[in-house]
Amino acid sequence: MMKPMQYSSYHDLLNDEFHKRKTVNASYSLRAFARDLNLPAPRLSQILNRKQGLSVDTAEVVAKKLKLSDNKSKWFCHSVGALHARSVKERNEFKSRIGEFKEEAKVFNELQLEYFKVISDWYHFAILELTYLSTFQNDPRWMADMLGISIHEVQEAIVRMKQLELLAEKDGKLVDTFKFLATPNDVPSVSLKKFHTQLMKKAMEAIFTQDVMDREYASNIVSIKKEKIPEFKEKLRDFRREFEHDASKHTDKDSVYCLSMQFYELTRKET
Repeated sequence: MMKPMQYSSYHDLLNDEFHKRKTVNASYSLRAFARDLNLPAPRLSQILNRKQGLSVDTAEVVAKKLKLSDNKSKWFCHSVGALHARSVKERNEFKSRIGEFKEEAKVFNELQLEYFKVISDWYHFAILELTYLSTFQNDPRWMADMLGISIHEVQEAIVRMKQLELLAEKDGKLVDTFKFLATPNDVPSVSLKKFHTQLMKKAMEAIFTQDVMDREYASNIVSIKKEKIPEFKEKLRDFRREFEHDASKHTDKDSVYCLSMQFYELTRKET
């Protein structure tokens, strides 16, 4: 799912959520969506088509029904208020709050699916992260040795990412120009399947090749209520975003790791 600050309005989030549910269940209908949001189906249809609006109070209820995170819930209600609050003053206040989300969007850019079709191989992301290491060398051979791939793969990946403006060369150094990257959630894609399959294979290799002190593997087998799955997934995504944000703050980095709910090293030890 798109980040909330990347929608133009709350209508887009609602439409996106509806289509996401239809992707999971082809028989899921607008009537079912209206039932889940506790709204009359005709009214929901009018809202999705921008012919009716929501009140801020109703927006808060809908946000809870959607099980939105605190961040998404605030954005959703602010977006409703910016369009439908009763007074001009209130609408302007809500618009001002939305501006804060837009500023955040400049820092956190979601990698669009069209881009991801081009760079579905895991090492593109790893090369971006290599640029943050204190020992980084702008040398394809060094990068290839660090990641255990060919020099040709490194060279092609660098050209590709420069074309997509994910990488830039400044003062003879490669620089990650996107800072944060995320792949789309809950979107069926051959490219995404390829990406995750590659990393799962590397996770299997790391079990046997890396010291237990340098990696973390854990599994929890639990019984659940299936309707809680969207909520659980959102909690996992929030954890990953917080983890990445925390990792990005550190300096003197010396390794590139992968977190797939297995945590293991992607870089090789320098000799």
